[in-house]
Amino acid sequence: MPVCKSDDLNINYHVYGSGFPLILTHGFSGNLEVWTPQIEAFSKKYKLIVYDVRGHGLSSAPAGAENYTLELIVEDLHRLLNYLKIDKAYVGGLSMGGAASMGYAGKHPERVEALLIFDTDGGFQPPEPESDALRRMMIEEDVKYAVERGMADLARRRIGNATAPRPVLNDEALQEWYIARMARFSFNGFAGVQRAEPWRDSWLPTVADDIKVPTLIVVGGDDHLKQGAAILHRQIKNSRYVEIEGSVHETAVWRPDVFNPAVLEFLESVENGNPLSGEIILQ
Repeated sequence: MPVCKSDDLNINYHVYGSGFPLILTHGFSGNLEVWTPQIEAFSKKYKLIVYDVRGHGLSSAPAGAENYTLELIVEDLHRLLNYLKIDKAYVGGLSMGGAASMGYAGKHPERVEALLIFDTDGGFQPPEPESDALRRMMIEEDVKYAVERGMADLARRRIGNATAPRPVLNDEALQEWYIARMARFSFNGFAGVQRAEPWRDSWLPTVADDIKVPTLIVVGGDDHLKQGAAILHRQIKNSRYVEIEGSVHETAVWRPDVFNPAVLEFLESVENGNPLSGEIILQ
């Protein structure tokens, strides 16, 4: 499988189709296979690039939270585009990947033709009821459990205590898929990213006001980050906000039937010079 070097790390990637480049970055605990429901639809028109973020999939997974800052993840994306000799692209991502894409648009605006932010709050989500100390304690409990039992058993525990994604909880086939997905997630990546929380890096919200490129924000109606995504929409001038009713976090995974056309229609609007802003609710 093809890899790109970023410092001394290997970044695994796949390319599908031809046309104008569209690069997508997955979220925490995922890998490039998250985009399987999008590959056929998007690669018919675009050169679709998907890759494994450091610590995930078949990319290198160094130990330590210091290796998983948003700055480093954004730099990996930049080096991958340089390696592929892509000067400009549609840049998008899901959750953590949305934060990386937004950060990339802030640091390299000249390389971004349009920005696609999925299930991401950009750092604008209001504080959760639980304290930061409690959240950190829960992270360390997960890390300890994964050390003792492995990533597959951590997934089983999340299914048992209903902290796995809602569609997984009552579907045996999806439970098997979720366990396999978590089992393929390296412990170094899991612990490092959990502790680093790159989507919370303090510099991320500061770039929102400076984003000038066409921007699509998609979020599930039942996503826990919906409020922050709506605030992000208001911060990025002339962005389009699309809410998919009934969908939880990772809309690209759970509702590709609605998600894919929404993305393609937005990109077509960009290419045809049609109006891009506004708020749309889809079922």
